[in-house]
Parts: sequence; C-alpha cells; structure tokens
Amino acid sequence: YSISPTSSIVINYDSAKNLAMKLNCLIRILPLPFLFSIASNVVYSKVDFTTEVRPILSEYCFHCHGPDKSTREANLRLDLSEGALKDLGGYSAVVPGKPEDSELVFRLHSDDKDELMPPPETGKRLSAKQKKILEDWIKQGAEYEEHWSFLPISKPSVPTETRKTKSAHPVDRFIAKKLENGNFSFAVPSDKKTLLRRLYFDLLGMPPSPDEAKQFLNDNTESAYDQLVDRLLADHRFGERMTVHWLDLVRYSDTIGYHSDVFMEVSAYRDYVIDAFNQNMSYDQFVIENLAGDLLS
Repeated sequence: YSISPTSSIVINYDSAKNLAMKLNCLIRILPLPFLFSIASNVVYSKVDFTTEVRPILSEYCFHCHGPDKSTREANLRLDLSEGALKDLGGYSAVVPGKPEDSELVFRLHSDDKDELMPPPETGKRLSAKQKKILEDWIKQGAEYEEHWSFLPISKPSVPTETRKTKSAHPVDRFIAKKLENGNFSFAVPSDKKTLLRRLYFDLLGMPPSPDEAKQFLNDNTESAYDQLVDRLLADHRFGERMTVHWLDLVRYSDTIGYHSDVFMEVSAYRDYVIDAFNQNMSYDQFVIENLAGDLLS
C-alpha cells in the first residue's frame, strides 16, 4: 500500500494495475463501432481539410484513388467529395458524421492484408495521429475544400487589436492573430545593434559599414528605426538583393552553360527585375509582364 502525500486516500497499486490490464483487454476485444459510440460525446477541435486532411490523402491515397485514371483502383476517387461519398454497393468510403460506417476507416484499421489500406506492399502506413485526424474529420462532417488557387479572391477583414500587438498595420494584426490562435507570443524586442544587422543582411545582403552603424546607434529619436528601413528600401542594392532569389528561381544565367560557356546577352531581363523591385512594382503587374512579355508592347 502507498499513501499519497497530498491526501488521506490509500491506493492499492496492485489492484490498480489489474484493473488497467482488464480495461486494456476489454478495449482490444470491443468492436470498432462500440468504441466510436463511447467517444460520441467527445468535443474535437475543428480539423482543417487543407492543412491536415488533404496532405494525408495526397500522400497515402491519391496515387490509387485520385485524378489519374491510369493508376486509379476500384473506380474510387478520394480527391473529390462526390467520389468519397458515392454509393459503392451498399457502403461508401466516407460517411459524413459516421467514421464507424466509413469504409475508409475500416480499411485503415483492418488486420486483413488484402483489405488494409494503404496496401502493405507499398510500405506506407499511417500513424495513429494521422488516422485520428481522418476519423475526426469524418465525424465533423467530412467537408471538402477546394484548392485555394481555385477559390475566388476575397478581402479578409483585419483582425481587431489584441493583447499581443498594439500595431495598426494589418500585417501585424494578422500575424498576432495567428500567434494567439496557436498560443504563441511575440519574441522579445531585440537591441538596436541586432536590429541593425538584421535589416542590412535581410534587405541588402551585407553588414552595415562602421559609419552606418555608428549613425544608427547614436540616433535616439523614435523614428530612427523607421528611417533606417526607408533608407535601405531606397538603396539600389535592395533591388539587387531581392533579384538574386528571383533569378535563381527562373534559372537565370549569363552563359549557355549546358554544352559551352558562350556568353548570352540577357542582362536586360536581370536589370528589369532589379528595377521592378527598386521601383516597388506591384506583384500583379510583375506577374503579368513576366507571363505576357513582349505581347504587351
């Protein structure tokens, strides 16, 4: 016997251990529908289809049950709601609100290698957490969401001021709201020297000169930081720094590089991208000009 130091309750650990073992055995032999019925009153956090469910289906299901007809099995599509919900002859892959009646859940938990999904020969197995995400999603109604790129553009309302930020800038409000939803906090404010180095490396790709550092560190006005940001954004090196990332993305090169090192006169595009950043060209205009090119002239 053992006595808790915080109460007068006497605990028999041998009895508790035996009880736990019996419960474990009971859980193993109970049918899946009964276990789901026990959990019917449990409150689940909302499962996000785009960030939680779709990645699982894409990784483990879409190869055989996705948009590609050449690899599709059993004439079943799980990338579309109508495919997941359709009658397969008295049953459906997904039954909204009823994971215990969903063939998808049954296949995930099956002990029969001919029924288990994904098939054992694929070498892929869902984790317990991933299975629970799918089960919770089905229990919550199995709502599909279209890919964000197919949804109409809408202007979201700016979150109200929170305890995490007093900033009036919309970007800060959205960041603060996301942090608050995740129960995170902003990092503590950095000292001036750290901020100075971060700005220079982020915006120009190089450290400040001794004179530039001294000028900022000796400026104790409230607008010192804002003025430094504006000054660096107006620096021609800002466009050069940002252009490096874009040119890497489009695989820019001044030479052919494949079978010879012959120079190519394509620097006009490089200069165009630098000017676009330095002139603060809007993103939509930049995309239009890159896609349309000389068709706009």
